[in-house]
Amino acid sequence: MKKILIIRSGAIGDVLMTTPLIRELKKNMPNIQLDYLVGNWSKSVLEDNRYIDDLYTFSEEKLFMKKDYIYILKTILKMRKNRYDTIVVLDKHKLASLFAMAIGGKRYGFDRYGDGKYNNKNIKYVGGKHEIYYYLDILNLFGLEYNKEDVKMDIFLSDKDIYFAKTIFKSMKLEDKKVIGIVPGGANNPAVGDDSLRRWSIDKYTGLIKKLLNKGIKIILFGGKKDVEINKRIIDNIKNVDIIDLAGKTSIKESAAIMKRCNYIICNDSGPMHIASAVNNNIISIFGPTNPIEKAPLNKGSSYIWKENLKCTPCYDLWGRIPKCNNNYKCMQEIESEEVLEMIKER
Repeated sequence: MKKILIIRSGAIGDVLMTTPLIRELKKNMPNIQLDYLVGNWSKSVLEDNRYIDDLYTFSEEKLFMKKDYIYILKTILKMRKNRYDTIVVLDKHKLASLFAMAIGGKRYGFDRYGDGKYNNKNIKYVGGKHEIYYYLDILNLFGLEYNKEDVKMDIFLSDKDIYFAKTIFKSMKLEDKKVIGIVPGGANNPAVGDDSLRRWSIDKYTGLIKKLLNKGIKIILFGGKKDVEINKRIIDNIKNVDIIDLAGKTSIKESAAIMKRCNYIICNDSGPMHIASAVNNNIISIFGPTNPIEKAPLNKGSSYIWKENLKCTPCYDLWGRIPKCNNNYKCMQEIESEEVLEMIKER
């Protein structure tokens, strides 16, 4: 049996965008052993994925940041025992390719201006198209093609997750209401940390939510533990006890199950945006310094707002490096709540 290992570290969105590739590899080569080595940060979104045979995890902090050589050696030796034929390196940094080389097997990945020199086969990476399509291009290295219409991301919910969401909607009397989920926070990842430049301001979200509440729409605020303060400030500004705040109270999969039941999800470019996109077709995402052509949800019912006419955006470079903003964050500040409301009206 042919054995293939996929390696990807990074944030939740980075990992979720690889799931169409996982699905297509397994569908086209059903008899392979397909394993995945993922960073601890994002492992939960791959758990119970029916296309993955064995899911392995590693500490990004020890592997890439602290460079704990004893930990690296132990991880390599553990993975070498599996004797992989091919390793698909979806991280674009050359250190990831070196790590894969030590595990053994042919290496397929990306060449980002020389970063792929330790791989046997590469897809040239220059940006400018969606990450999901780049990941799916890896299929070409196996002599396979893909359908550009079949790009939905996968996150597999348990019966327990689905029942939890149903219980929330029933207990909050939301079953026959128009419900909009909003994620004001997010944009945290193991490489950058708190990437606040990608977040629409608290004042902007406050203004939007007030208008939605005035229309009789029910609001659920999502977020992780790091988003508790952001959500609290919004609620304090609005002084409305009817807002349901779930920040820090649900697991990723529980949040996904609740998002699936919402009429719309409004969010920044963040991990929760990708989670929502995997379960809900009606996503309105707010982009500023990053390029929606590369990251925005591909669902046909989804849309994004982006001030593409500003000369300074997108400003994140091909390596994800963030320059100092000398333009007062205009890319986010110039987006108004009426633009979001207009997108809801159009549907």
